[in-house]
Amino acid sequence: MPVAYDYRYFFKGLASVYDIADEVIVGIDKDRLSWSAKPYQMDFAELRAGIDRIDTRKIVRIVQDDFHSKATPMENDNHERSVLSLACKKGNWIVQIDSDEQALNARDFRAWLATADRQCDVQAKWITVFKTFGDQCLVANEPDARVSVATTCPGIYCYARETGRPKVTSNLLLLHFSWGRTRDELEQKLTNWGHSQDFDVPKLLELWDSVNLTNFKQFRNFHPLYPELWHSLSLVKIPQPSRPTVMV
Repeated sequence: MPVAYDYRYFFKGLASVYDIADEVIVGIDKDRLSWSAKPYQMDFAELRAGIDRIDTRKIVRIVQDDFHSKATPMENDNHERSVLSLACKKGNWIVQIDSDEQALNARDFRAWLATADRQCDVQAKWITVFKTFGDQCLVANEPDARVSVATTCPGIYCYARETGRPKVTSNLLLLHFSWGRTRDELEQKLTNWGHSQDFDVPKLLELWDSVNLTNFKQFRNFHPLYPELWHSLSLVKIPQPSRPTVMV
C-alpha cells in the first residue's frame, strides 16, 4: 500500500483488508516527497501508532525508499508499486489497495481469489466518491468502472496498477475516496498524484467547488481525463461494509 500525504485515510483502508492479508507492505518515500517530487508532512509516530492498533498479528512492514526521482509522476507511481510488489513473499497474490480505498467485501473477495486464474490480473468494481456531505456522498456513475488490484507477477507495473497482462473481473467492491475529501486535501492530491500533469488542476477544483446537493444532477460527462466515463452523480449513504444504497 503506497502511503504519503493522505496517510490518515490509510487506517480505514488497512482495516478493511487486514483480516484477509497474509502480509501488508506499506511504502513511504524516504524523503517525504510525493510522486510529483513535492514535499509533504507526515506524522510518522501517528502513522506507526495507527498501524499498531490494527496490526494485532504483526504482519505490517514499512518500506522506505526513493519513490520520487523518476522523470514523471506516473513513472514514480509505477516504480513504487513495483518495489513494493517485489518485497512481497513469492508465489502469493499481490493485492494493491491504495490508501484512500476501502474494500467493502474483503472476505468474499479472498474466497473468489482462491479459485481465480493466476495467469490473469484481477480487477475490482471501483466506486468513486466525488464529494462528501456528512454521512452522505456523491458518487460518480461510471458504467463498468473497474480497476486492476491483484497480480501474481511482481515488478512489472507499467501504468499505476496496470501490468499489461490479461484481466478478469472479481467480486471485490472498492470504495475510492479519490475526490471525497476536504478541499485542501483534494488540492494536495491533485497536485501530487500520478496524474498531476495530465489535466488542468485549478479548473477541476473550480468544478468540484461548484457541486452541491442542490445542483449535482446537472453535471454530466465530467471525468478529468475521459469525460464520458462519469456521466452523472448519485447521492448515496454508505452502510459499511455493505454495498452502497442509492438514495437519489
